Amino acid sequence: MRAFLHKLYWLLTLGFALALGYAFVGRAWLPATFKGHLDLAAFVLIAGWTVLNAVLLYRRHFRYRDLQMEAVDAMAGEDFEHFCAYLLKRNGFKHIKVTRFAGDQGIDIIATKKKRTVGFQCKRYTGFVGNKAVQEVWTGHNFYKLDEAAVITNSEFSDAAKELAEDLGVLLIDRPHLRRLMRRLPS
Repeated sequence: MRAFLHKLYWLLTLGFALALGYAFVGRAWLPATFKGHLDLAAFVLIAGWTVLNAVLLYRRHFRYRDLQMEAVDAMAGEDFEHFCAYLLKRNGFKHIKVTRFAGDQGIDIIATKKKRTVGFQCKRYTGFVGNKAVQEVWTGHNFYKLDEAAVITNSEFSDAAKELAEDLGVLLIDRPHLRRLMRRLPS
């Protein structure tokens, strides 16, 4: 479905370019009999492309504007992963890739910062996040051959998870740290 929408977007962009070409150059050369229909078609293509890009721009840059932790707590798992990817981008990470939702080998997001590739496991929980998340991200870190591993949660980590993470060198990003990352959201 995503590939279809991508192709549809580029088809609309091509239509937009043709409509602009018609509006600026072709309109002067065509007979008046065609202008009534082509003017309307060009207007619809140009307006449609402009509105679509405004919506996409808003969705990309302001989707999480003024987001509160209560909204984060209510997100579905996959939505939380995309939110974390957006947060990482806003906090200086580059080349961010969200892995597929199932069968991701313990890594939900792969991102780069300061030439270090980091694998992130995202856990939207209501209770304590335990050892399993640390073990999963460590396994995924080795599977993908990444430089670092981290677990992001909207909750807190158990003492056992903190101890294991310290032994393995896994970065833990808990609720207070997530709040600090959220300060970079547009307001």
